[in-house]
Amino acid sequence: MKAKKLLALFLAAAMTFAMVGCGGNDAETDAPSDANQTDDAAPTEAPTEAPTEAPSDDVTPATTEASIDFEDGAFGFVYCDTKIAGGTGPAELSVVDYNGSKALQVVPGGKFPCVAMPVDQLLGDQAGNVATIDVTIGTTSPDGIFYAVSGKLYSVISDNKDVDQPWSVYLEAANPKTVTYTVPDGRSFAAGDVFAISMEVDNAKSEAGAPTTLYIDNITFKDASGNVLAADTSVVVEAAAEEADPNLLVLKDVVEIDGFAASAGGWAQDGIDLTEEQKALFVPGSVIEIDYNGATPVWLVAVSADENPNPLGTWLRGVDQNTFAPNAYVGNGKIQYRYEDLVEFFGEDFGQYVKTLQCEAANDWEVFGMRVGTDSGLVTVGGTELEGFAKSAGGWAQDGIDLTDEQRALLVPGSVIEIEYSGETPVWLVAVSADENPNPLGTWLRGVNQETFEVDGAVGDGVVQYTYEQLVPYFGEDFGQYVTTLQCEAANDWEVFSVRVGKPIVPVKNATELEGFAKSAGGWAQDGIDLTDEQRALLVPGCVINIEYSGDTPVWLVAVSADENPNPLGTWLRGVNQDTFEVDGAVGDGIVQYTYEQLVPYFGEDFGQYVTTLQCEAANDWEVYSVSVGMQ
Repeated sequence: MKAKKLLALFLAAAMTFAMVGCGGNDAETDAPSDANQTDDAAPTEAPTEAPTEAPSDDVTPATTEASIDFEDGAFGFVYCDTKIAGGTGPAELSVVDYNGSKALQVVPGGKFPCVAMPVDQLLGDQAGNVATIDVTIGTTSPDGIFYAVSGKLYSVISDNKDVDQPWSVYLEAANPKTVTYTVPDGRSFAAGDVFAISMEVDNAKSEAGAPTTLYIDNITFKDASGNVLAADTSVVVEAAAEEADPNLLVLKDVVEIDGFAASAGGWAQDGIDLTEEQKALFVPGSVIEIDYNGATPVWLVAVSADENPNPLGTWLRGVDQNTFAPNAYVGNGKIQYRYEDLVEFFGEDFGQYVKTLQCEAANDWEVFGMRVGTDSGLVTVGGTELEGFAKSAGGWAQDGIDLTDEQRALLVPGSVIEIEYSGETPVWLVAVSADENPNPLGTWLRGVNQETFEVDGAVGDGVVQYTYEQLVPYFGEDFGQYVTTLQCEAANDWEVFSVRVGKPIVPVKNATELEGFAKSAGGWAQDGIDLTDEQRALLVPGCVINIEYSGDTPVWLVAVSADENPNPLGTWLRGVNQDTFEVDGAVGDGIVQYTYEQLVPYFGEDFGQYVTTLQCEAANDWEVYSVSVGMQ
């Protein structure tokens, strides 16, 4: 609605200017008026020399020089990013004829697109000199009618994704339109930094039923003096593989629910009638994943037929109707429901009763797809990479590294070993102990069932993960103290790229952000918030605390209690080992995660009832962006 109002204002303004232009201001009129000519006036003969080209009536001036004009047909340096803008998806990219030249065509695949390019690779050592970036953006709609679109231009500099500036094409007369991004003061592109163009509002999608196609042309990088910087368009980059979202389960054996693309307003439902094959997917252990867009998460509504009604009701909402907080895992544009978490709303064996499956939300929503799979068991592993573990060998051959004392100390209960590899069959681990400190089970032990040679760990695309507990049957309790050499092996030729050991970052449900916890401080300084009664009530057994941060070293928690209600262990408690200052929580890329149980040794049982103020601290300068509490 806002976009329509803006469009109306622009059109009204355009008509006003047009009327002023028709008022007959001769001083601003290039062509002579008909009123100044007479019938017997002899026409002058045209000059014989070649005429100069008439000025263009286009609103957007023609670009005389550009770093990238797509005339060579190359576009291997651009890719669709699904992280920078949030909620964006894949698109079909190609170079086509558009507006009298070549341009990059971007056809959305459902969600809004975000096209990115590596500035450092395109410009080399000139990347740091970029002051402005001009880019021409054009649009076409599926029905040929002009619709306003808008989005943002992003510079992702040193992982700062908040440096964005808006662009829009609101007038048909200004389509295509050249827009400019200005690099903020004090910032410059460096290695790994990118420039991105996202579409985030599209009236065609709502009014014509299909998304706008974008055309990107004449990308011009300029330095502070306005000089155009040359780009190497032969650069070819691959879109980064979509990283596992630590807030979501990694699924396997996934089956798409065909035809599930729907949208509606707040508190309205839409969906599809399920086939018998689709209904059969909803069984214990299954997980339903939904791609969606909206201000609030979507939930499921199960409708059964009169001839086969669900005993709990023929129309059932899969959400707590007091809080409307989904009992689900929520990530970037996705939500996942475990079968077991839906049973409380839909009942046991609900799959046999569902005739129509719908989605609903408290705000306007759109669903792009739905699928059913099972939890693969793969998790995000922070921790430490075992240096030197880039090895390869033939089938039934082993290779690995001698562990240091520090590396052996990582192999403790609750840890996960992650192996990135390639090969026709998964790799497994082999633990070798020294004669002077032999493992009671043997000095050479295979961490695999030697009858089936099927690994007990979680297996994904190029990755195998073992929990410490999965290896105990093969290596014995406390095996970390015995391992001298850790090796890999497989039934076929294999190559291992890295081995990492750390605590798992587990997905959480019903996460609640602790408002106001955007804090920063120097090393060994603390800052945080006073907790409300509602926030303290979140700190219960089974909860998980996620901290998103930046800093050279991980942050830990500090719990402060009031004098009138002191914690029996002390009124000021650090949630970290004060000898090593290594956190017991899981440490990932910009995230620290503590389970309630990991904090009990520092804060005591039932510590939630005592905490008045919750703070963060680190050994170096730190900044915390958010702290949230959810359940496993």
